[in-house]
Amino acid sequence: MNPTETLEPDELVYELLDLEHILDAIHDVLLNMEYVKADGSRNVELDRVAALHRITRTHVSWIARATRRFDIPGAYVPDIRKEQADA
Repeated sequence: MNPTETLEPDELVYELLDLEHILDAIHDVLLNMEYVKADGSRNVELDRVAALHRITRTHVSWIARATRRFDIPGAYVPDIRKEQADA
C-alpha cells in the first residue's frame, strides 16, 4: 500500500484485516513476556506497551468489523447510467 494512493472502501477492509493479524501476532508475543522483573517488581514499560497494544487492538478490531460491509462486490461502483443521465 502506497500512502499517497487512493484507498477504495473494499481495499480498506483488507488493509484492516492485515493490521488485525499483525496486532494478533504482537498479542501472542506479549502474552509470553515476563511482566515481573527478577527483583519482583513490575516491568512498567512492558505493562504500558501491553496496555497501548490492547487499546489499539480493540479499536482496530472494532473499525474492521464496522467496515466489512464495504466488502460487497459491486456495492460501491458508481451508477454509470445515473452519471450519464446527469451529463
